[in-house]
Amino acid sequence: MKVHITSRHEKLTEGLKDHVEEKIERVERYLGKINEAHVILNFEKSVHTCEVTLVAKGLKLSAKAISRDMYQSIDAALARLEGQAKKKKEKLSGHRAENRRAASVSHSLIPHRDESDEFKVIKSKKHAVKPMTVEEAAMQLTSSKDEFLVFYNAEDDCTSVVYKRKDNHIGLIEPEY
Repeated sequence: MKVHITSRHEKLTEGLKDHVEEKIERVERYLGKINEAHVILNFEKSVHTCEVTLVAKGLKLSAKAISRDMYQSIDAALARLEGQAKKKKEKLSGHRAENRRAASVSHSLIPHRDESDEFKVIKSKKHAVKPMTVEEAAMQLTSSKDEFLVFYNAEDDCTSVVYKRKDNHIGLIEPEY
């Protein structure tokens, strides 16, 4: 890991250099190998600024902190970077976990059932199937809170279903004989 430390308006002490490197190592546990770190320490009258930029595995993070003490500025900037790195790591591990779950679900799309397992009908409801056109069924569905409507299609002489789609359109299911 290359650590470039630039000190403006004051000479860089060995203590500051060691403190910066120690704090960067803490961030490294979240990002893995850090390729490059650039730290700018700016000393002004009563304001001390620390700007840190880290590059690791195609990822670039940066943070800035200002305080009256340079050690506090370094701690605050690297704490922000540590939070960013932690968030990135959690996001990546979350995506990987989702991909693993999706892969395991795709292998088991058809659940394994024993012959003793049976499906249970929890609720049964009788519904009068009225003869109407597709347009009439769509109008009735849009005015109701139901997700679908079963009707007798007067145009095709068969039972059909209209349903509400997620894109706020109406879908039609017609039987094929």
